[in-house]
Formats: sequence, C-alpha cells, structure tokens
Amino acid sequence: MSNTEIVDLDARPLTGKTILVTRPEEGASRMGDMLADLGACVRVASMIRITEPEDWTPADAAIRALDGYQWIIFTSANGPKYLAGRLTELGIPSEAFCTETSVLAVGPATAAAVEKYLGRSPDMVAVKYMAEGVVDLFKGKDMTGERVLLSRAKEGRDAIPKAFAEMGALLDDVAVYRTTPLGREALREVWGELEGGKIDMLTFTSSSALDGFMRAAGEETARRWIQRASVASIGPATSATAHKWGVAPDVEAAESTIPGMARAIVAYYGKPERGEQAS
Repeated sequence: MSNTEIVDLDARPLTGKTILVTRPEEGASRMGDMLADLGACVRVASMIRITEPEDWTPADAAIRALDGYQWIIFTSANGPKYLAGRLTELGIPSEAFCTETSVLAVGPATAAAVEKYLGRSPDMVAVKYMAEGVVDLFKGKDMTGERVLLSRAKEGRDAIPKAFAEMGALLDDVAVYRTTPLGREALREVWGELEGGKIDMLTFTSSSALDGFMRAAGEETARRWIQRASVASIGPATSATAHKWGVAPDVEAAESTIPGMARAIVAYYGKPERGEQAS
C-alpha cells in the first residue's frame, strides 16, 4: 500500500511532529519513510533484533515431516522468511515446499512474504491481523486429529496453541526465529530528546518492542517519558502489553499493519485538541 493511499501527501499532516520508531532495523526504514513522507521528523531506536533460533532441531524435524501436516500457519512475515532460509541450508527447494499442505497467513504482509520466500500463495489469509484472527477461521470446524504446524517466533503468545488443542488438533509450535532485546544502548541516540520531552509520539508495533523499551529505559524513566508524549500501538495484542505496564495507548491502529498505523496516527493528530496538546 502506498503512502498516497493513506492521505493526501500535499497536506503533510504530521509536519512538526517528532515520532519515535522502535521496530527492528529492517522494518524501521519502511515505517520511518512512510511517516517522513507524511511530514514527521522520525527518530529510530530499534528495541529488538530478529535472529535465528538458538536450536533448529525442532524446526528441522517439522520440515522433514511436512507431508504429515494438514496446515502450516505463519503469524508474521518473518516466519516464511526464516523458514525459507532454513530450507536453503538443508538443500530443500523452496518451490517444493509443502505442496500438499494448506498454508494460512495472518494479514497481507505475511501473505506477501509467503509468496516471496516460498513461491506459493496462501490458501487462507486471516482478516484479523493477530492470533485471534486465526482461531476465528477455524471455529466450528472439526479439527480432531488434524496436524497443524505453527511456524513463528520463540516468544509467541499461547492463544493459537490453546485454541487448537481445545478443537482437538495436534499442533506443533515451532520456532523459526526469535526476538532479542537490544537493551539500553538502543536508546542512546534519543535519550536526550526523550528526557527533554522533544519526542511527540512513541510507536510500538509489537509486544516485544514495547517490553524492550520499558526494560531498557527502566520503568520509572519510561513512565516519565510516556507522560510527556503520546503512545501509538499497532493493535490489541500490543495494547494489552502496554496496559500490563500501566500504559494506556493514545492510538491503536484499526488495521494492524504499518499503513494502518500511519492512518491512525494521522487521524489522531487531525483532531484539533490532540494536535494542540502534542505541539
């Protein structure tokens, strides 16, 4: 989705706003460019790094037994990307990947990654871009004895495994990547601006990035910064993590994507009282 589909760029509605992006470096540039095109002054402090799992043994076992699964589920674009990399390491052609197994992707970005890295289109795409969207697609279906492979981060939530177990499915939850917090050093270049209240909005596109931010800054310091800025969350799961820290997001994207988050931020600052409050 292009930026022009978000808003008229001539208006540059985020002009004068300084926005902090906390996504991993690979995704931060895309989000940062989108916000910059909308007029924002963008600061980046990547709070997590995406890396390979420490142990590939469970994933390798699942890969070699793919023909035995009825479904494989990807909950983020990193899933197909890292799985494809492992297929290459094992000498397995990605075009031969799970030809007999149905693929479900969460959201359009994940679906695009399945096509890009694995060379096939998903059989199903969850409309809700979160774990509950996957569960909703299978409600009422008899999953007894069905084998399902959940290919995702090591730190994933338990909503999908729990729901599929209740439906009678045999689900293998396999890590093909992990998120590693980068700690206090990640905030070094923006620390002074945060202390000085010069950041208008803090954005979080995952629970792990938000957790990383709170722990890296220290809870007392992070709360002080948050009192001076607005907070934007990409969706309900990230907002739930914020509430666990005692933080109430000012913005929650209706569509849990980067363009969706940009639209939500533009709408937030489009309210006169919000714009005046944050300027």
